[in-house]
Amino acid sequence: MLWDLVADVGGTNMRLAVAVEGRIKEQQTFETTGQLHLTEAVRAFVDKVGSAPRYLEVAAAGVIQNGYVTLTNAGQQGFSESDLVVAAGAQKARILNDFEAAAWSLVTAEPDDLTQIQGELPAPLRTPPAPTQPRLIVGPGTGLGVGTLAWAGEQPEVLQGEGGHVRIAPHTIEEVDIFTKLAELWPETQMDENKCLALEAEAIVSGTGMPYLMKALELLNGREPTEMSARDIFDVARTDGNSLAVRAVDMFCHHLGAVAGDLALYISAYGGVFLTGGVLLKNEWIFKRPAFLAGFNQGGRHTKFRVNIPIYLYRNSNFGLQGAINAMTYDPTMK
Repeated sequence: MLWDLVADVGGTNMRLAVAVEGRIKEQQTFETTGQLHLTEAVRAFVDKVGSAPRYLEVAAAGVIQNGYVTLTNAGQQGFSESDLVVAAGAQKARILNDFEAAAWSLVTAEPDDLTQIQGELPAPLRTPPAPTQPRLIVGPGTGLGVGTLAWAGEQPEVLQGEGGHVRIAPHTIEEVDIFTKLAELWPETQMDENKCLALEAEAIVSGTGMPYLMKALELLNGREPTEMSARDIFDVARTDGNSLAVRAVDMFCHHLGAVAGDLALYISAYGGVFLTGGVLLKNEWIFKRPAFLAGFNQGGRHTKFRVNIPIYLYRNSNFGLQGAINAMTYDPTMK
């Protein structure tokens, strides 16, 4: 069997899959604990398939330098493209950033993958996929992932970047004290240490940031910090059981909307903004509240452009694996 190996490696799990003619045929999940190295998982997976893959493409949650990646949230586990070639017996291997792969998955995003938040659902794709206007993918998880898909003629291209680290600032006078307290609790996210209120977007719009935000709200309201996790905060807010949790979730949604709207305006993302990640997919109820669309569409003189940008909740649970397949498909060096 002629096959390629694709993998999606995050801070919790690593998923490996057989790809044949652009489709996932079988897959296996391993824990990313720092005890099991990816190369060991690759060897075990290849042994199970019974033959070596042709090529290997890995989407990894970490910073890639010269074909080597260190995983951000997996005990600083690292591996190189040459390590993967040896482990798999493949002809060639390549490592992508996880949200680079996420953006590549948008090449083949279909209406069945999407839930409409704003605008109309796109028509089903032709084969090969027809060029579209630029598409933006945004996914709050442990951090905040951002990727961009654009087309150069008939060729899709992904633009790499670190959009999750753009700045956010107080939206109202009432938020000034909250941002001040957040800067005290998590000073590393300040854009300038000299009493600057602007913070990295991840200070609020991430699973890591939410507990800091909740603690800031509790301290400002004279309450003992409850040390709730991001999951706890969303669960409590859903039942309106804690007014500060509701406030935290509304701030999360508003600033997520503002960041997504700013980035969408910058690239003219009329091909759609695709929201994904476990935080959003497990908490769809937040989009029934007005905070996200208010943040996205409030654009001053450019509000009329923002309200015409389609927004979708992107439900493809295999977007990392599919993105790795798509990247390989359109890379002339992986032929």
